[in-house]
Amino acid sequence: MKALIPETGFRATFCRELRRIARSRLLLLSLFALPPLAFAFIAWFFSEGVLRDLPVAVLDQDHSALSREIIRRMDATPGIRIHLVVPDFPEGQEAIQRGEVYGLLLIPKDLEKEARRGLAPVTSLYVNNTYMIAASLIMKDATLAMQSLSAGLELKRHMAEGQTRKAAMARIQPIRVDMRAPFNPYTNYFYFLAATLLPTLLHMFVITSIIYAFGSELAHSTAGQWLERAGGSALVAMLAKLLPYTLIFWVWGLFMNAFLFRMGVPMEGSALFLRISAASMILAYQAIGIFLVALCANLRMALSLASFYASTAFAFVGITFPAMGMPSAARIWGDLLPLTHYLRLFVDQTLRGAPVQVSLDAFGSLWLFILLASGAGFALMPRTLKNPECWGRS
Repeated sequence: MKALIPETGFRATFCRELRRIARSRLLLLSLFALPPLAFAFIAWFFSEGVLRDLPVAVLDQDHSALSREIIRRMDATPGIRIHLVVPDFPEGQEAIQRGEVYGLLLIPKDLEKEARRGLAPVTSLYVNNTYMIAASLIMKDATLAMQSLSAGLELKRHMAEGQTRKAAMARIQPIRVDMRAPFNPYTNYFYFLAATLLPTLLHMFVITSIIYAFGSELAHSTAGQWLERAGGSALVAMLAKLLPYTLIFWVWGLFMNAFLFRMGVPMEGSALFLRISAASMILAYQAIGIFLVALCANLRMALSLASFYASTAFAFVGITFPAMGMPSAARIWGDLLPLTHYLRLFVDQTLRGAPVQVSLDAFGSLWLFILLASGAGFALMPRTLKNPECWGRS
Protein backbone atom coordinates (compact mmCIF):
# COMPACT_ATOMS: atom_id res chain seq x y z
CA MET A 1 0.00 0.00 0.00
CA LYS A 2 2.82 2.38 0.87
CA ALA A 3 4.33 1.79 -2.58
CA LEU A 4 1.19 3.27 -4.15
CA ILE A 5 1.59 6.53 -2.22
CA PRO A 6 4.43 8.80 -3.37
CA GLU A 7 6.69 10.51 -0.87
CA THR A 8 5.65 14.00 -1.94
CA GLY A 9 2.99 15.68 -4.03
CA PHE A 10 -0.77 16.03 -4.07
CA ARG A 11 -1.61 12.39 -3.35
CA ALA A 12 0.88 12.18 -0.51
CA THR A 13 -0.51 15.32 1.10
CA PHE A 14 -4.09 14.09 0.65
CA CYS A 15 -3.27 10.78 2.36
CA ARG A 16 -1.46 12.64 5.13
CA GLU A 17 -4.61 14.64 5.79
CA LEU A 18 -6.73 11.50 5.93
CA ARG A 19 -4.39 10.13 8.60
CA ARG A 20 -4.61 13.41 10.54
CA ILE A 21 -8.41 13.24 10.46
CA ALA A 22 -8.36 9.63 11.69
CA ARG A 23 -6.11 10.60 14.62
CA SER A 24 -7.99 13.76 15.64
CA ARG A 25 -10.93 13.28 17.99
CA LEU A 26 -12.13 16.83 17.32
CA LEU A 27 -12.15 16.41 13.54
CA LEU A 28 -13.85 13.02 13.76
CA LEU A 29 -16.59 14.59 15.89
CA SER A 30 -17.14 17.61 13.66
CA LEU A 31 -16.97 15.62 10.42
CA PHE A 32 -18.78 12.37 11.22
CA ALA A 33 -20.54 12.47 14.61
CA LEU A 34 -22.00 15.94 15.15
CA PRO A 35 -23.73 16.44 11.75
CA PRO A 36 -25.97 13.33 12.00
CA LEU A 37 -26.65 13.97 15.68
CA ALA A 38 -27.64 17.58 14.91
CA PHE A 39 -29.87 16.49 12.01
CA ALA A 40 -31.56 13.85 14.16
CA PHE A 41 -32.13 16.28 17.04
CA ILE A 42 -33.68 18.94 14.80
CA ALA A 43 -35.90 16.34 13.12
CA TRP A 44 -37.09 15.06 16.49
CA PHE A 45 -37.59 18.53 17.95
CA PHE A 46 -39.71 19.76 15.02
CA SER A 47 -41.30 16.40 14.17
CA GLU A 48 -44.76 17.71 15.08
CA GLY A 49 -44.49 20.36 12.38
CA VAL A 50 -47.60 22.30 13.38
CA LEU A 51 -48.05 23.68 16.90
CA ARG A 52 -51.16 22.24 18.52
CA ASP A 53 -52.95 22.25 21.88
CA LEU A 54 -51.19 25.21 23.47
CA PRO A 55 -52.46 25.45 27.08
CA VAL A 56 -54.76 28.37 27.94
CA ALA A 57 -56.58 29.22 31.18
CA VAL A 58 -60.20 30.44 31.35
CA LEU A 59 -61.88 32.76 33.83
CA ASP A 60 -65.64 32.41 33.27
CA GLN A 61 -67.53 35.11 35.20
CA ASP A 62 -70.79 34.63 33.29
CA HIS A 63 -71.47 30.87 33.62
CA SER A 64 -74.03 30.99 30.83
CA ALA A 65 -74.78 28.85 27.80
CA LEU A 66 -72.95 31.40 25.62
CA SER A 67 -69.82 31.39 27.79
CA ARG A 68 -69.75 27.57 27.70
CA GLU A 69 -70.10 27.69 23.91
CA ILE A 70 -67.13 30.11 23.72
CA ILE A 71 -65.01 27.77 25.83
CA ARG A 72 -66.05 24.79 23.72
CA ARG A 73 -65.17 26.54 20.47
CA MET A 74 -61.83 27.72 21.81
CA ASP A 75 -60.95 24.20 22.92
CA ALA A 76 -61.97 22.85 19.50
CA THR A 77 -59.44 24.98 17.63
CA PRO A 78 -56.23 23.15 16.66
CA GLY A 79 -53.89 25.58 18.43
CA ILE A 80 -55.68 26.01 21.79
CA ARG A 81 -56.31 23.57 24.64
CA ILE A 82 -58.30 24.75 27.64
CA HIS A 83 -55.94 23.55 30.32
CA LEU A 84 -57.17 25.34 33.41
CA VAL A 85 -60.33 27.01 34.73
CA VAL A 86 -59.43 29.62 37.35
CA PRO A 87 -61.74 31.22 39.95
CA ASP A 88 -60.25 34.72 39.78
CA PHE A 89 -57.92 36.91 37.72
CA PRO A 90 -54.84 36.81 40.04
CA GLU A 91 -54.73 33.01 39.84
CA GLY A 92 -54.87 33.16 36.04
CA GLN A 93 -52.09 35.75 36.02
CA GLU A 94 -49.96 33.55 38.24
CA ALA A 95 -50.53 30.57 35.93
CA ILE A 96 -49.13 32.62 33.04
CA GLN A 97 -46.17 33.78 35.13
CA ARG A 98 -45.42 30.19 36.18
CA GLY A 99 -45.37 29.16 32.53
CA GLU A 100 -48.22 26.69 33.08
CA VAL A 101 -50.32 28.36 30.37
CA TYR A 102 -49.61 30.74 27.50
CA GLY A 103 -52.77 32.79 27.85
CA LEU A 104 -55.86 33.66 29.88
CA LEU A 105 -59.35 34.04 28.40
CA LEU A 106 -61.57 36.34 30.48
CA ILE A 107 -65.33 36.01 29.89
CA PRO A 108 -67.06 38.92 31.69
CA LYS A 109 -70.25 38.79 33.70
CA ASP A 110 -73.58 39.36 31.88
CA LEU A 111 -71.99 38.46 28.54
CA GLU A 112 -75.02 36.54 27.29
CA LYS A 113 -77.49 39.21 28.42
CA GLU A 114 -75.60 41.98 26.63
CA ALA A 115 -75.20 39.83 23.50
CA ARG A 116 -78.97 39.27 23.35
CA ARG A 117 -79.58 42.99 23.69
CA GLY A 118 -77.14 43.67 20.80
CA LEU A 119 -74.65 45.58 22.95
CA ALA A 120 -71.52 43.81 21.57
CA PRO A 121 -69.88 42.63 24.84
CA VAL A 122 -66.11 42.18 24.99
CA THR A 123 -64.15 39.09 25.99
CA SER A 124 -60.49 39.64 26.86
CA LEU A 125 -57.56 37.41 25.94
CA TYR A 126 -54.26 37.89 27.80
CA VAL A 127 -51.25 36.19 26.18
CA ASN A 128 -47.62 35.80 27.17
CA ASN A 129 -45.97 37.52 24.20
CA THR A 130 -42.54 36.52 25.46
CA TYR A 131 -43.25 33.40 23.40
CA MET A 132 -44.22 35.26 20.24
CA ILE A 133 -44.96 32.24 18.04
CA ALA A 134 -47.21 30.59 20.64
CA ALA A 135 -48.93 33.90 21.45
CA SER A 136 -49.60 34.75 17.82
CA LEU A 137 -51.04 31.30 17.14
CA ILE A 138 -53.33 31.52 20.18
CA MET A 139 -54.53 34.99 19.15
CA LYS A 140 -55.15 33.82 15.58
CA ASP A 141 -57.19 30.77 16.60
CA ALA A 142 -59.08 32.69 19.29
CA THR A 143 -59.96 35.46 16.82
CA LEU A 144 -61.21 32.96 14.25
CA ALA A 145 -63.29 31.13 16.86
CA MET A 146 -64.88 34.36 18.15
CA GLN A 147 -65.52 35.68 14.64
CA SER A 148 -67.28 32.46 13.72
CA LEU A 149 -69.37 32.52 16.89
CA SER A 150 -70.25 36.21 16.51
CA ALA A 151 -71.22 35.74 12.87
CA GLY A 152 -73.50 32.87 13.89
CA LEU A 153 -75.22 34.97 16.56
CA GLU A 154 -75.68 37.87 14.13
CA LEU A 155 -77.06 35.54 11.49
CA LYS A 156 -79.65 34.15 13.90
CA ARG A 157 -80.65 37.66 15.02
CA HIS A 158 -81.19 38.95 11.48
CA MET A 159 -83.08 35.84 10.41
CA ALA A 160 -85.29 36.19 13.50
CA GLU A 161 -86.16 39.68 12.22
CA GLY A 162 -87.55 38.12 9.04
CA GLN A 163 -84.55 38.46 6.69
CA THR A 164 -83.52 35.68 4.34
CA ARG A 165 -80.27 33.85 5.02
CA LYS A 166 -78.61 35.42 1.96
CA ALA A 167 -79.64 38.95 2.99
CA ALA A 168 -78.54 38.32 6.57
CA MET A 169 -75.13 37.05 5.38
CA ALA A 170 -74.69 40.16 3.24
CA ARG A 171 -75.32 42.39 6.25
CA ILE A 172 -72.92 40.46 8.48
CA GLN A 173 -70.07 40.43 5.96
CA PRO A 174 -70.71 42.80 3.04
CA ILE A 175 -67.08 42.47 1.84
CA ARG A 176 -65.32 39.16 2.29
CA VAL A 177 -61.58 38.61 2.21
CA ASP A 178 -60.46 35.46 0.42
CA MET A 179 -57.16 34.68 2.17
CA ARG A 180 -54.82 32.19 0.48
CA ALA A 181 -51.31 31.04 1.35
CA PRO A 182 -49.66 29.67 -1.80
CA PHE A 183 -46.42 28.78 0.04
CA ASN A 184 -46.47 26.61 3.18
CA PRO A 185 -50.27 26.83 3.57
CA TYR A 186 -50.15 24.39 6.50
CA THR A 187 -47.99 26.81 8.56
CA ASN A 188 -45.66 23.87 9.15
CA TYR A 189 -42.79 24.91 11.39
CA PHE A 190 -40.61 22.07 10.13
CA TYR A 191 -40.61 23.72 6.70
CA PHE A 192 -40.03 27.12 8.27
CA LEU A 193 -37.42 26.45 10.98
CA ALA A 194 -35.93 22.97 10.64
CA ALA A 195 -35.23 23.43 6.94
CA THR A 196 -33.22 26.55 7.74
CA LEU A 197 -31.61 25.36 10.98
CA LEU A 198 -29.93 22.38 9.30
CA PRO A 199 -27.92 24.52 6.82
CA THR A 200 -27.15 26.87 9.72
CA LEU A 201 -25.64 24.02 11.74
CA LEU A 202 -23.84 22.64 8.69
CA HIS A 203 -22.12 25.94 7.91
CA MET A 204 -20.83 26.11 11.49
CA PHE A 205 -19.33 22.61 11.19
CA VAL A 206 -17.76 23.55 7.86
CA ILE A 207 -16.04 26.75 8.93
CA THR A 208 -14.79 25.48 12.31
CA SER A 209 -13.47 22.23 10.83
CA ILE A 210 -11.51 23.93 8.08
CA ILE A 211 -10.06 26.51 10.45
CA TYR A 212 -8.94 23.79 12.84
CA ALA A 213 -7.50 21.70 9.99
CA PHE A 214 -5.40 24.60 8.67
CA GLY A 215 -4.78 26.46 11.92
CA SER A 216 -3.62 23.40 13.85
CA GLU A 217 -0.70 23.05 11.43
CA LEU A 218 0.49 26.43 12.66
CA ALA A 219 -0.41 25.83 16.30
CA HIS A 220 1.38 22.46 16.44
CA SER A 221 4.36 23.66 14.37
CA THR A 222 3.75 21.03 11.69
CA ALA A 223 3.42 23.50 8.81
CA GLY A 224 6.97 22.73 7.69
CA GLN A 225 6.23 18.99 7.48
CA TRP A 226 3.01 19.73 5.63
CA LEU A 227 4.84 21.86 3.04
CA GLU A 228 7.61 19.29 2.71
CA ARG A 229 5.07 16.53 2.00
CA ALA A 230 3.55 18.76 -0.71
CA GLY A 231 6.94 19.12 -2.37
CA GLY A 232 7.36 22.70 -1.17
CA SER A 233 4.28 23.96 -3.05
CA ALA A 234 1.89 25.89 -0.84
CA LEU A 235 -0.83 25.62 -3.49
CA VAL A 236 -0.57 21.81 -3.64
CA ALA A 237 -0.50 21.67 0.18
CA MET A 238 -3.67 23.74 0.51
CA LEU A 239 -5.66 22.02 -2.24
CA ALA A 240 -4.75 18.52 -1.07
CA LYS A 241 -5.68 19.37 2.52
CA LEU A 242 -8.93 20.98 1.45
CA LEU A 243 -10.16 18.12 -0.74
CA PRO A 244 -11.20 15.54 1.92
CA TYR A 245 -13.20 18.15 3.86
CA THR A 246 -14.90 19.32 0.68
CA LEU A 247 -15.90 15.78 -0.25
CA ILE A 248 -17.13 14.91 3.25
CA PHE A 249 -19.23 18.05 3.66
CA TRP A 250 -20.53 17.79 0.10
CA VAL A 251 -21.89 14.34 1.03
CA TRP A 252 -23.43 15.82 4.19
CA GLY A 253 -24.99 18.58 2.06
CA LEU A 254 -26.56 15.99 -0.24
CA PHE A 255 -27.75 13.98 2.74
CA MET A 256 -29.18 17.11 4.41
CA ASN A 257 -31.35 18.01 1.41
CA ALA A 258 -32.43 14.39 0.84
CA PHE A 259 -33.33 14.18 4.53
CA LEU A 260 -35.40 17.37 4.38
CA PHE A 261 -37.33 16.17 1.34
CA ARG A 262 -37.87 12.80 3.01
CA MET A 263 -39.36 14.66 6.00
CA GLY A 264 -41.89 16.34 3.72
CA VAL A 265 -40.29 19.64 2.65
CA PRO A 266 -41.67 20.23 -0.86
CA MET A 267 -39.29 20.36 -3.82
CA GLU A 268 -41.02 22.68 -6.28
CA GLY A 269 -37.96 23.99 -8.14
CA SER A 270 -34.71 22.53 -9.46
CA ALA A 271 -33.22 19.83 -7.22
CA LEU A 272 -29.98 19.80 -9.23
CA PHE A 273 -29.54 23.56 -8.88
CA LEU A 274 -30.16 23.28 -5.14
CA ARG A 275 -27.49 20.56 -4.80
CA ILE A 276 -24.97 22.70 -6.68
CA SER A 277 -25.88 25.67 -4.47
CA ALA A 278 -25.37 23.63 -1.27
CA ALA A 279 -21.90 22.67 -2.52
CA SER A 280 -21.25 26.34 -3.31
CA MET A 281 -22.21 27.38 0.23
CA ILE A 282 -19.79 24.80 1.61
CA LEU A 283 -17.00 26.10 -0.62
CA ALA A 284 -17.79 29.68 0.41
CA TYR A 285 -17.40 28.94 4.13
CA GLN A 286 -14.26 26.90 3.51
CA ALA A 287 -12.79 29.85 1.63
CA ILE A 288 -13.70 32.20 4.48
CA GLY A 289 -12.13 29.80 6.99
CA ILE A 290 -8.87 29.67 5.04
CA PHE A 291 -8.85 33.46 4.77
CA LEU A 292 -9.30 33.85 8.55
CA VAL A 293 -6.43 31.46 9.27
CA ALA A 294 -4.17 33.23 6.77
CA LEU A 295 -5.14 36.64 8.14
CA CYS A 296 -4.75 35.85 11.84
CA ALA A 297 -1.96 33.25 11.65
CA ASN A 298 -3.40 32.14 14.99
CA LEU A 299 -5.76 29.22 15.57
CA ARG A 300 -7.49 30.66 18.63
CA MET A 301 -8.09 34.08 17.06
CA ALA A 302 -9.36 32.57 13.80
CA LEU A 303 -11.79 30.29 15.68
CA SER A 304 -13.00 33.22 17.79
CA LEU A 305 -13.71 35.35 14.72
CA ALA A 306 -15.42 32.43 13.01
CA SER A 307 -17.58 31.79 16.07
CA PHE A 308 -18.76 35.39 16.07
CA TYR A 309 -19.30 35.38 12.31
CA ALA A 310 -21.15 32.06 12.15
CA SER A 311 -23.06 31.91 15.44
CA THR A 312 -24.90 35.20 14.82
CA ALA A 313 -25.88 34.25 11.27
CA PHE A 314 -29.36 32.84 11.93
CA ALA A 315 -30.56 36.12 13.46
CA PHE A 316 -29.68 38.10 10.32
CA VAL A 317 -30.60 35.81 7.43
CA GLY A 318 -34.15 37.18 7.23
CA ILE A 319 -35.99 33.97 8.16
CA THR A 320 -37.26 34.61 11.69
CA PHE A 321 -37.27 38.41 11.27
CA PRO A 322 -37.91 39.79 7.75
CA ALA A 323 -34.89 41.49 6.18
CA MET A 324 -37.09 44.31 4.87
CA GLY A 325 -37.88 45.32 8.45
CA MET A 326 -34.25 45.33 9.62
CA PRO A 327 -32.12 48.46 10.01
CA SER A 328 -29.65 49.08 7.18
CA ALA A 329 -26.68 47.88 9.24
CA ALA A 330 -28.41 44.56 10.00
CA ARG A 331 -29.31 44.06 6.34
CA ILE A 332 -25.72 44.75 5.30
CA TRP A 333 -24.43 42.26 7.89
CA GLY A 334 -26.92 39.69 6.60
CA ASP A 335 -25.70 40.21 3.03
CA LEU A 336 -22.14 39.53 4.22
CA LEU A 337 -23.16 35.98 5.19
CA PRO A 338 -23.19 33.25 2.52
CA LEU A 339 -25.90 31.50 4.56
CA THR A 340 -28.31 34.36 3.82
CA HIS A 341 -28.00 33.88 0.07
CA TYR A 342 -28.21 30.09 0.27
CA LEU A 343 -31.37 30.18 2.39
CA ARG A 344 -33.02 32.64 -0.01
CA LEU A 345 -32.17 30.27 -2.82
CA PHE A 346 -33.36 27.28 -0.79
CA VAL A 347 -36.76 28.84 -0.08
CA ASP A 348 -37.11 29.89 -3.73
CA GLN A 349 -36.41 26.41 -5.04
CA THR A 350 -38.32 24.41 -2.42
CA LEU A 351 -41.39 26.23 -1.12
CA ARG A 352 -41.91 28.84 -3.85
CA GLY A 353 -41.00 26.77 -6.89
CA ALA A 354 -39.34 29.80 -8.48
CA PRO A 355 -37.54 29.52 -11.83
CA VAL A 356 -33.77 29.09 -11.63
CA GLN A 357 -33.32 32.56 -13.12
CA VAL A 358 -34.88 34.12 -10.02
CA SER A 359 -32.21 32.53 -7.80
CA LEU A 360 -29.20 33.36 -9.98
CA ASP A 361 -28.41 36.51 -8.00
CA ALA A 362 -28.18 34.50 -4.75
CA PHE A 363 -26.10 31.86 -6.52
CA GLY A 364 -23.82 34.56 -7.91
CA SER A 365 -23.39 36.01 -4.42
CA LEU A 366 -22.21 32.61 -3.15
CA TRP A 367 -19.59 32.45 -5.87
CA LEU A 368 -18.54 36.02 -5.17
CA PHE A 369 -17.71 34.90 -1.62
CA ILE A 370 -15.82 31.90 -2.99
CA LEU A 371 -13.75 33.96 -5.42
CA LEU A 372 -12.96 36.86 -3.07
CA ALA A 373 -12.30 34.85 0.10
CA SER A 374 -10.36 32.08 -1.62
CA GLY A 375 -8.38 34.61 -3.64
CA ALA A 376 -7.36 36.48 -0.50
CA GLY A 377 -6.77 33.28 1.48
CA PHE A 378 -4.66 31.58 -1.20
CA ALA A 379 -2.66 34.80 -1.62
CA LEU A 380 -1.91 35.22 2.10
CA MET A 381 -1.56 31.61 3.24
CA PRO A 382 1.76 30.70 1.51
CA ARG A 383 3.59 33.51 3.29
CA THR A 384 2.06 32.43 6.62
CA LEU A 385 2.96 28.76 6.11
CA LYS A 386 6.55 29.51 5.18
CA ASN A 387 7.15 31.92 8.06
CA PRO A 388 8.48 30.04 11.13
CA GLU A 389 7.49 33.01 13.31
CA CYS A 390 3.86 32.01 12.75
CA TRP A 391 4.44 28.44 13.93
CA GLY A 392 3.58 27.48 17.46
CA ARG A 393 0.87 30.14 17.88
CA SER A 394 -2.10 28.52 19.61
